Amino acid sequence: MSSIASVDRAVAELAATFGGQLLRPVDAGYEEARKVHNGLIDKRPALIVKCRGVADVLDAVNLTRRLGLEVAVRGGGHNVAGRATIDGGVMIDLSPMKGIHVDAKIHLARAQAGVTWAELNRATHQRHRHAVRVAALVPRQLHGRDECLPELRIDSFDLQN
Repeated sequence: MSSIASVDRAVAELAATFGGQLLRPVDAGYEEARKVHNGLIDKRPALIVKCRGVADVLDAVNLTRRLGLEVAVRGGGHNVAGRATIDGGVMIDLSPMKGIHVDAKIHLARAQAGVTWAELNRATHQRHRHAVRVAALVPRQLHGRDECLPELRIDSFDLQN
């Protein structure tokens, strides 16, 4: 496990090129950022890395490896078990990543990792009158209803080097 000094050094180095936000326990905004939907979960990461794009995610993963810390990944923060946060490790917060691209002609939606179901439904249903089924994440159609509105496949990115 890394010391506070090594986390501080790593944050100072990364801050010059990082597009998102880096929050340590002493920083303003840390207390709010560490909260998850389940109020019974009260974990305190050594660092919260709020990513704005894929480059930030890669930087966060590499920073975590370099520091030798455990990692938790937060999307919407709604996991009831609190797996979106961690004590003493790095929380990689993807919630600022809200990009949605809908190609209604080919029935394809691409959503970044911070998009919630409500946001995705708003982008697909209200604007394009399509329902969403998660074909890329679930091997079969949800509820087996393929007579529903056209399928929108959801693609995601990998955290691989």
